Order: sequence, then C-alpha cells, then structure tokens
Amino acid sequence: MSRSVKRTLLFALGICVSAVSLWFSILKDTSLSELWLSMGDPNYWWVLPNLLFVILAMHQRSLRWRTMLSPIKTVQYNKLLAATCIGFMANNILPFRLGEYVRADSLARQDSDIAKSTSLATIFVERMVFDLIALLLILGGVIYVSPFEPDPKLEIIAYVAVIAAMVGVCFIAVISLRPEKAGNMLTRYLFFLPLSTKEKIKDVVIRFAAGLQFMRDPVTFINVAVQTLLIWLFMGFSNYFVFLAFGFDLPLEASYVLLVVVSVSILIPSSPGFFGVYHAGAVLTLSLYNIPDVDARAFSIVLHLAQYIPITLLGFYYLKKAHLSLKSLEEEAVGNIG
Repeated sequence: MSRSVKRTLLFALGICVSAVSLWFSILKDTSLSELWLSMGDPNYWWVLPNLLFVILAMHQRSLRWRTMLSPIKTVQYNKLLAATCIGFMANNILPFRLGEYVRADSLARQDSDIAKSTSLATIFVERMVFDLIALLLILGGVIYVSPFEPDPKLEIIAYVAVIAAMVGVCFIAVISLRPEKAGNMLTRYLFFLPLSTKEKIKDVVIRFAAGLQFMRDPVTFINVAVQTLLIWLFMGFSNYFVFLAFGFDLPLEASYVLLVVVSVSILIPSSPGFFGVYHAGAVLTLSLYNIPDVDARAFSIVLHLAQYIPITLLGFYYLKKAHLSLKSLEEEAVGNIG
C-alpha cells in the first residue's frame, strides 16, 4: 500500500469516526429545533471568561516552550507565540494532526538557530510527558474528591498510565543526559536492521537530545513542570464559566472531570478539529451529573466552538503576520510523517 493511499484511508477513517460520533452525541434522538432552543437559553456573557482562558493558554504554552528552549537560545516570545498559535490552528483544519509538525516547522522558519528536530523534541516531551502527567495528577485528584464510586478498571488504567508515564520520563532523562548511550542502547535492540539504518536512528536520537537540554537543569525542569500544571488547572477552571452560562449547578470538580474525559476523547482518530469525539466526551461527562441530553449536547457545541474559533483565528492571524504559507507548512509536515 502506497503512502498516499494510506494517508487517504486514515483521513477517511477520521471523517467517518467524527460523523458517527456527531450523530450519536448530537443528532440522535434530538431534533434540531430542540437543540437550537437549548442553545438560545444560555447567558453568553459567561463564555467570555472562557475565551480569555483559551487565549491565555496559548500564551502560557509559549512561555513554557521558551523555558524549554532557554538552554539552547532565548527565543523571541512573539515567534514562539506565533508558532504555537499556528500549530494549534493547523490541528483544527489539517488532517493527520499535523499541528505539532507545523508548529516546529513554523518556528524553524522564523528562527534559523532552532533546528526543527530540536523543536520537535521539546514538543514531544511537552505533549507526551509533561501534559500527560499533569492530566494524570488531575485525574487522581478528581477520583479522590469525586462523589462517584470509581470503577476499579479506571483505577487500574490510571495506575498503568502513571507507570508508563514515569518510564517515559526516565527514558527521556537518559536521552537528555546520555544521548550516545541511549542511541547505542536503542540500536542494540534493533540488531535486525542494516547498519546504515541503525546509524541513522542513532543520529536522530542525538539530534533529538539537543532539544532536551532543559531536563539537565533541575530548576528549569521544575519550572516547566509547574507551568504545565498551571496550564491544565486554568484550562479545567475555564470550563466552569460555560457551566455558569448554561445555568448548570455543578461542582468545580466537574470542570476537571470534563477536562480529562475530553482530553482522552480527542485521542481517538477523527477529523481536523476533533469534531464528534470532542462532543461525545463532553456529553458523556455531563451525563454523569444528570444533565438533560439536549442541554448537554448544546453545551458541547458551545464549548467546542469557544475553543475552535479563537484558536483558529489566532493561528491565521499569526500565519499572515509571520509571512508563512499554510500550504508550504502542510507539505513539509506531510513529508515528515511519510
């Protein structure tokens, strides 16, 4: 199967998953007139603080990224903000979740001193290690204070995820501290590959390690960890304002249950912008608190748009300001994933 055919099939799969999710989470057993009436009831002034927190998150992520890159170079903040907004916008409109590649490439094009592999390394650790651990900590806190009896399976999954995340942290630490050793260790278990391929893998590991220098400094590492936790705490808190807009009498913890469930939901392959899977996660969460279906569905639409619209608009604004081409960034990102 050729790469182009494989990408087409993956894109079609994502569209199908989104379509099915939208049907079950929004349209099934609910008339459009009921949905429209429910969306007319909220006090949308309460959505404004949510929008501000969404924009604040872009700034927080840019500051965290600057901290991660600081051992290599003090990158201009406006370039980091532009690349962050462009990357998140790309996830909203491009297939295959190309946003992380677009984000790395857009920064490399703005600052030639930062290699794309370095940016990708920091983004990978940011998303797959720090963000994951922060969400697991929040999940643990939610389980602890939740009035619901936690499902034993959920607890087992949480423990396994924590162990996996900690193993990941240890492996990333080895790469950052001993890139040559990590490269040799990795290629040792890939003995069946040709020598030239193993050398290329080792070279990638070494270049990848260049973006992990911040992990060698305990102060910088802690700084990044604290910033990560603040990002997710603020994001969870922002959901509460949309609860207020709809008049839902829910505890603050429900905002964080929503955050965790939606964050897991959008990991499912779907269309650009996470249509359907995002809404399904939100509706599922509100069902735990006995919110009527039609209100939960209207809420999921508003919450999704409150994130989708400002992030997409910010991304296009900075794309134009940085004089970058979305088509060129997309082609480069597609080339990276093969």
